[in-house]
Amino acid sequence: MAIYHFSGQIMSRISKQTGNPKSPLACAAYRSGEKLIDEVDNTAFFYKREVEPVTHILAPSHAPEWVYNRQNLWNEVNKIEKNYNAQFAREFNVALPVELNKEQQEELTLEFCKDAFVERGMVADIAIHRDDKSNPHFHVMLTVRPFNDDGSWGIKARREYKYDEQGNHILDKHGKKAFYKVETTDWNNKDVFNSWRKLWAEKANEYLKQNGINESISHLSNEDRGLEQMPTIHEGYVARKMEKNGQKSDRISFNKEVKKYNRLVSDLQKYKNKKDKLNYQNKFVRKFSPMEKKELSDIAKQLKMFVNVQSISERKLQLIDWKKSIQFSKDSETKFKQLSRIEKEENLISTAEQIFNFESTRFIEKNYPTWDVNSLSFDEKVLLVDKTIENNRLLSEGELDLIEDEVYSNNLLKEINGLLHNRYAFVITINDRLQSLITTRNDLEKKLGISSSDFEISLKRAALKNPKEFEMLKSVIKHTGELFKARDLMNEFYNLEIQKLYPSIDVNKLTLEEKEILIVGTEYYEKPITLESIPSLQRYDVENQVKIIKLLTNDDHLRKEKLEELYPSFQINNPRYLMLFKDECLRNIHNLPDFASAKLKDINPEKLAEKEIIKSSLIKDMNFKMNEEIDNFTTNNSLTAISSGVTNGLLQSILEQRNFESKKQFEDDLKNKSSKKKNIHRSGPSL
Repeated sequence: MAIYHFSGQIMSRISKQTGNPKSPLACAAYRSGEKLIDEVDNTAFFYKREVEPVTHILAPSHAPEWVYNRQNLWNEVNKIEKNYNAQFAREFNVALPVELNKEQQEELTLEFCKDAFVERGMVADIAIHRDDKSNPHFHVMLTVRPFNDDGSWGIKARREYKYDEQGNHILDKHGKKAFYKVETTDWNNKDVFNSWRKLWAEKANEYLKQNGINESISHLSNEDRGLEQMPTIHEGYVARKMEKNGQKSDRISFNKEVKKYNRLVSDLQKYKNKKDKLNYQNKFVRKFSPMEKKELSDIAKQLKMFVNVQSISERKLQLIDWKKSIQFSKDSETKFKQLSRIEKEENLISTAEQIFNFESTRFIEKNYPTWDVNSLSFDEKVLLVDKTIENNRLLSEGELDLIEDEVYSNNLLKEINGLLHNRYAFVITINDRLQSLITTRNDLEKKLGISSSDFEISLKRAALKNPKEFEMLKSVIKHTGELFKARDLMNEFYNLEIQKLYPSIDVNKLTLEEKEILIVGTEYYEKPITLESIPSLQRYDVENQVKIIKLLTNDDHLRKEKLEELYPSFQINNPRYLMLFKDECLRNIHNLPDFASAKLKDINPEKLAEKEIIKSSLIKDMNFKMNEEIDNFTTNNSLTAISSGVTNGLLQSILEQRNFESKKQFEDDLKNKSSKKKNIHRSGPSL
């Protein structure tokens, strides 16, 4: 599993271990595996490695060109850091996640070093070591002195002398002028070091997630993370070599004792966890087997996406559309490659669904033992598990009953969207389109001599005598059936949604258009609408109203993308949604800046509803009234009937006089609905 190791040190001329002088060229040669010569005494340094390191040098844009030559770089550092005990480099040793491949590890290393160090002005000499396959890591040696803008060396610190109240120099105990040392960079700051540790964890976790790996690391200590285990220390190459040769290493001995202690803590924790489960204190989480985790990880890598139920469902629909778009095209090598890829992805998605299905089944059998898991659909299982985890508790029977309704409603909407490109226009034109098709069908049947008494015989005769008209009849019958199905689906979807949001409304008294307006109004205001709430309904404040008005009325061809980015739930292609927004701004027009109120009239829901207006004047009438009020305000600075709004009156008329006559009737209807509901779940006593 991915581990967190991020250690650092300051490299000085005098070795802390031996007290002997140390060359920066020796340090760089050891890490890079490259032969380097120290120009001070012409000593060559070379350390042979079984696996050649991957090396890079990164530098800020104002650094001189010679920094990209490793030998030149550290010889120049050697010259500028003249003191016998000078610090010549800062070094970090960082463990790389074993779950990433070599290219991903290298990309992660370079991105981190650039963001953490180079952008602060340091030169980073990087060496990735893979001598031990289970311990990939990188070393980075960093310059401790900044560069000036002209590429010359800068200073690490400056002196600020201390003065007394009379402005005279304060002397130290040796009689010399006392001063403060002021560093020119923040590279030695503890908070900066901690920010680097945190940044590494964030970058590594980002790469793990992007590559579909369900692992993470943390820069926090075990204590800060609430763990009782002790951390081990970095052993290093020398310590492991000593141990391999039969010598004793204090570092490895220490780690052995720590691991022994941690095993005891781990056993104790397992006992605590078991006890917690017996006391029903465990959290509800998804639990995949190691094999399932590996399979999902492999699928994520092949699909190049994060894999969960939602993402594979979306990809499944994309593949269906892709397949439809190419299956009737001319055969070619490209087409066969695309179909092969689609088939491969479909198989991967099917495997992923099976894994989620098995995991959901295990979860339900364990936590809801009295429910018949075999009677649940895949979507119902997944939603039941998601809701339980989200609430972190077992759901009540009432909540469990709602699962089926929600899944059914979601699937209904998917089916509707699959049949229709624009459900808003469909609502208005459906009855006229159906009547037109029925009339055409009657005319064709009359022309072809098709009668109900000998229907099959007359059909065969028509197919032989008038094949062209017969094909037209088949097409009309097919489209009529699709429209009837779409209308029934739409009605069923709206009825379900309205009964859920407005249980006291009799949906049978609403037209399809009224149902659609009520649903869009609920989507717009993001809550059910009541007669009492209508006067105070508002979705956006003035600042956001102005932003949206600008986006809706400018000529930028990217305005739709910008609007979706800032306001992802705004339905820019829905004329009723635009109508509600325009009316909300109109009710608030006194508070809008002049340019925004002047632009408000340019928002035109009629344009989106041109085809609808032929069948219904609703959008046109509403827009006309709103434009009339805008003109009154801009010319006379007055409004006639703006307090209740134009669309609010429409919503009020839909809600009024549609309630059930009595609470008893409402309860009876609910009871009848419950009795009709299929009893798919129970296989034992009630929860």
